[in-house]
Amino acid sequence: MNNKLNNMLNDFFEKNEGLDEKNMNEKLQEFIQMYNAGEIEYQNTLLDDAYEVLEKAQNAPTKAKAIKYAKKAYKMCPECFDALLLQVHLEENSKRALELLNQGLEIEKKRLEDKNFFDKSNIGHFYTIFETRPYMRGLFTKAEYLTLIGKKRQAIDICKEILKLNENDNLGVRYLLMAIYAYLEEEKPLLQLYKKYKENTLEMLMPLFILYYKLGDEKKESQYLNKINQVNPNFIKVIKGNFKISEDMNPEYYQIGEMSEVFMYFNNYEFLIDTIPIFDFYILDNLKK
Repeated sequence: MNNKLNNMLNDFFEKNEGLDEKNMNEKLQEFIQMYNAGEIEYQNTLLDDAYEVLEKAQNAPTKAKAIKYAKKAYKMCPECFDALLLQVHLEENSKRALELLNQGLEIEKKRLEDKNFFDKSNIGHFYTIFETRPYMRGLFTKAEYLTLIGKKRQAIDICKEILKLNENDNLGVRYLLMAIYAYLEEEKPLLQLYKKYKENTLEMLMPLFILYYKLGDEKKESQYLNKINQVNPNFIKVIKGNFKISEDMNPEYYQIGEMSEVFMYFNNYEFLIDTIPIFDFYILDNLKK
């Protein structure tokens, strides 16, 4: 959802407050038809204008032009925090990127506090609030950068902050946190996190397998390796080299249980996989037993 549509919807719900469910649904369908037909009168805000400039940055033919438009959008309206995040992602120097991100997060948090978004009633479901989503994405970006540059203890603190602000974890930060705990060989918090979300996916099971490999618990490592093979048999195919790489395969877009999920994991969690230099050989030998 873009900023303009969010504003239109807020205005719609304010005007139709008090309607019963049936009439509200009818009005909502009418709104959707009018929106799609471009028949709703709306005056652009400064933030809307900034997002339009940001769109130019996202579609820019060169990196230099993308940065130029992103800077313009953020200068035009600092509420357009996504414009700063784009600058961060385009910055090749991770130290400078983190400095820029930290400055932006500090300003954005103060802005959200001033507008009462950090009220107790909002803590726990930040990502359901449209206005706080860019800030949440910024925190996740910070956690990823800290992990990348070797500051994993600091990354843990940011991951915990994200989960505190949004318990449902729409961004999937729990997967990064699981990997960091496995990297640091911290069994207790890893198991607590696993039990809290109760899901068996590659991103949750792989850290458990690697953790127990590191701790020398062959029974548990074998248990989780078998679970990995059950939820995604393509994992073993990749280890054995029995696969074909699709040209359109993108680690940012994957399907659970498919080959794309395996490649995503190896791409996104290289820092954890690399802690086992004999990863492939060990798994193949383990499967023969």
